[in-house]
Amino acid sequence: MSSDADALRIDTKGRVTIPKSIRERLNIEAGERVDIEIEDGAVVIRPQISRDEFIATMDGCITEENRRESATPTDPEELKADWTSDLPNSS
Repeated sequence: MSSDADALRIDTKGRVTIPKSIRERLNIEAGERVDIEIEDGAVVIRPQISRDEFIATMDGCITEENRRESATPTDPEELKADWTSDLPNSS
């Protein structure tokens, strides 16, 4: 629990400022998107991972050596279309 010195107030629009020390620990900068959930009665804020960060993290995870034989072949263009269907058209 936070002490009175750490206590924050919610403004009339339902907003609360995340203290700088917490933003720094989570590497959250102004303008970044976060996920907010309730877990066991507590509000939990997590930074969202971008598609680019996810792809960079996953790059090389599946190789010919560790791919299951039963895995269905995937067309990269279909996968790209599925993952980017919610983005505005760039054309």
